[in-house]
Amino acid sequence: MTFAPAIPEPWPWIALVVLPVLGMWLGWRSGITLGRGMRSVCTLLRGLAFAALALLLLNPGEWKQPEHKEEKLHAVLLDRSASMAVRDAGDATRWSEGLAMAQALVKAGGDQIKALSFSDALESDALKAGLKPDGQASAIVHSGNALFSGASGLGRKLASLTIISDGHQTREDPAAELILRARAARIPLHVVPLGGDWGGRDLILHASRRLVMALPGKPVAVGLTLENRGLGLIRPRVQLVDASGKVQAERDVEMDSGARKSITLEMPKLAGGDYRMVVAAQQGEDITRNNEDRVRVQELTSRTRVFIAEGAPYWDSKFLAQLLREQGFMDVRAIYRLNDERYFRVDAGNSEPVVSGESTFPESAEDFAKIDLVVLGKGAEGFLDAKRVEALKSFVRDRGGALLLARGKSYADRLAELEALEPVEWGTAMTGDFRFEPGSVGEAAGLFGQALPEAQDPLWRQLPPLSDVVTIAKLKPFTQVMAMGVKPAVGREERVPLLAARHFGRGVVVALNADGLWKWDFDPQARKLGNMYEEFWTQLLQWTASYAEFLPGQELSLRLGESNVKLGRGVRASIGWRGGKDVPQPKLRVYFEGKALPDIAASEAEGDAEGRRSWTAMLQPETPGTYRVQAFNGEKPGPEAVLNVLAPPSEQEALAADPEFLNQLAEATGGKAWKATQAGELAKLLLTPPPDQVEERAQAMWHPWWPQYWLLIPLVLLLALEWWSRRRLGLL
Repeated sequence: MTFAPAIPEPWPWIALVVLPVLGMWLGWRSGITLGRGMRSVCTLLRGLAFAALALLLLNPGEWKQPEHKEEKLHAVLLDRSASMAVRDAGDATRWSEGLAMAQALVKAGGDQIKALSFSDALESDALKAGLKPDGQASAIVHSGNALFSGASGLGRKLASLTIISDGHQTREDPAAELILRARAARIPLHVVPLGGDWGGRDLILHASRRLVMALPGKPVAVGLTLENRGLGLIRPRVQLVDASGKVQAERDVEMDSGARKSITLEMPKLAGGDYRMVVAAQQGEDITRNNEDRVRVQELTSRTRVFIAEGAPYWDSKFLAQLLREQGFMDVRAIYRLNDERYFRVDAGNSEPVVSGESTFPESAEDFAKIDLVVLGKGAEGFLDAKRVEALKSFVRDRGGALLLARGKSYADRLAELEALEPVEWGTAMTGDFRFEPGSVGEAAGLFGQALPEAQDPLWRQLPPLSDVVTIAKLKPFTQVMAMGVKPAVGREERVPLLAARHFGRGVVVALNADGLWKWDFDPQARKLGNMYEEFWTQLLQWTASYAEFLPGQELSLRLGESNVKLGRGVRASIGWRGGKDVPQPKLRVYFEGKALPDIAASEAEGDAEGRRSWTAMLQPETPGTYRVQAFNGEKPGPEAVLNVLAPPSEQEALAADPEFLNQLAEATGGKAWKATQAGELAKLLLTPPPDQVEERAQAMWHPWWPQYWLLIPLVLLLALEWWSRRRLGLL
């Protein structure tokens, strides 16, 4: 309480002295006709009246803080989701630690602290008997917003909010709204992070590629990865199951905790269709829905059209051409330059060679339209001139063709026109032999682990080394190295790229920087490992042809913006066209669980700098699962793709705590992060009234006394008495 004027200028204080004196002087002057005694009484009454008026000028009163008659409440939110049942260390669960802290806070605060539970939404009393951590979802932000919206029915305003949780959320609600609400209400969010980096016990199966190409007469290999998280030493059985439930292939795999293995299931023959890769749930496994994945096997019915040009005749090249012609899924044409005027040609379907004076190397777009893959050996300068190189570039860049440099640098010295196509800049020749070592990039691209043995297969180390390797002066932008060449050297290993691939426009160029693969077929030791020469070349050529945008024999291409997408998120599909006279009318047909969904029309996109035309369409799947997407030109079927739509994560899919998320909530709202053992300190902070801060004092209001009856009544009586007295005495 303070006796002070509302406005601290000196004039009211001067008036407090001057006005009473002035009043007494006026009273004395006006009572000149009265006797001395009565004159003194009138003078005193006038002075008292003027003193009372001067006192009003001081505006006496006191500063008062706004009164908060409503008692506020400290809320505690306790996570009751299933992840709170994890035992990070010892026998105590996250739930038991959090419950003990909530009980301690409520005991210390009485009716000033209220504990509520939450899982997928805000719930009721967290201390109610029988509660267990079995909620199937965790929505921290959603529950906090519900508390601010009054969904709890507490009936009192909040003073603070404490969140006791492991921070793991299954609902992806943005935290911004909760932070803004807390800031607007000046309510700090305190957090108690529980748990650690606990990944759970899980066996994860994941398909390496969900779309597998099956070549006529060739074995089909389906690749997958298997990861063991915390299950100890196990021996699961992986199975490939068709749509009828019949097991097509299976394999037992031994693996310990922390192991991750790439596995290939190989079958002599496999019909096109949808298949499931499954592994049985293991004892003690927490998450079982990732124990299977789906693949689509697509049979290639169009024969791959291969053109081979060899300018420096080599018996290995002829042997390769003969080998490829024996494959039932390839049409092979080969031409060999014997000298400046003689060419040795073998056409598709004709084993008899033809000697001609013309090279018959493709020269126009019409010629290249009959080819899917061009294979260049050595001496390319004997075939290529500026016109043919430009046509070859257009074949790769615009029509999505494939070019394979089968024996490294395909020309002597320099051939500037062709260099723009190559994925590397060639260096100088190297001495010695190099072991072929596949890499993870080649495995991810589907060459190894599917078409060919996986990169870690010991077979690769047992094959004879390769020769005629040159240094790579530079990898061009976007070039991917599929395999390296390794040669032991003094004190170190000498390494050089042996197999490199680069997308060029819509097509692809692949360079094999070595020679001598014939050893893989003729070497007695290599023969014991299987016919790797045949397998390597047939699979490499077929993979090269399909690594471009267009599959062999297809006029349309299909690419999805994402192959794995969360439910509710749209996916853009792009459809390309090789070009030609008849403009296509593309559309998409989506299949789910064997049933076709309504067709999706494709809209033509803006043409690129080279005038290539393409179309786009948006996919918006409404149900989790695996979808097959196929492009059609009218009713003519085209290429396929597989889209995996991920279901929202379940509570038990990721059990690791996320303290960083909780810490961000506290930091953004002026709260603090506490340990589960600090219940007493937190309760003391919550229950201690805040100090008298400057910003709170600024909200105080001045309450004057003079409007009070106990001050106004004496003043009125005094003035009335003085007026009555003067009238009684006949004074003005």
